[in-house]
Amino acid sequence: MNRIYTCSALLLAVLGLTFLTACGNDDDATPAKVQPAAAGSYTDTRDGQTYGWVRYGRQDWMTDNYRYDAGSESTVYLDTEDYEKNPRSTKHLALYGRLYTLKGAQAACPEGWRLPTDEDWQQLEQQLGMSPSDTRQREWRGRIAHNMLTMKGDTCALNLLLGGYYTAHTIMSMPGWRHMGEMAYYWTATKDTGKEGEFYFFRKLFYGRNEVCRESTEPDGYQMSVRYVRDAQ
Repeated sequence: MNRIYTCSALLLAVLGLTFLTACGNDDDATPAKVQPAAAGSYTDTRDGQTYGWVRYGRQDWMTDNYRYDAGSESTVYLDTEDYEKNPRSTKHLALYGRLYTLKGAQAACPEGWRLPTDEDWQQLEQQLGMSPSDTRQREWRGRIAHNMLTMKGDTCALNLLLGGYYTAHTIMSMPGWRHMGEMAYYWTATKDTGKEGEFYFFRKLFYGRNEVCRESTEPDGYQMSVRYVRDAQ
């Protein structure tokens, strides 16, 4: 069974951060940073929250993780201290947004925007320098994370963030929030027809690694960050 934990946390525990940071094929050319063709902002009239957007090709992508409250279908990341002492804390909301179930990500989508499909992500990846053949591959591919991910001392226009994820599948009685500051997880709206059952594609990025992971998981029990996209206006 495909579980996000086995794809990420076990690698961190077994291989160690230093090894993971160094892995990848350094012989591959790294595309230069790509600047958007246009930029602007959008305000969700439901709660007054404002989000930036940037244009790549024929798509406008939001530059902030979404923050709309989808009730039980969303959560705010809690670190261990807050989980034990202040479970209502929202200190990570402004920067990292909310983590959504797939159902919540679809329900929270504002008018005029959509939860990106796997094809939307592939188009974005090509605009940022990944080859068409690489975009169709699974697991870690391309060398474009520097065009997508903002980390300390290294910003980019798209501004994907290492917001971690939430799982209802407990691991050694630990709280379900995982990997904030280490990994980014983003939903797509596309079902993986190459697997039996209900599997949906997502994107994963890792601190210090320049590839982007394309994989799928069963959505039940998981909450991830969300970016919305629209056709260029």
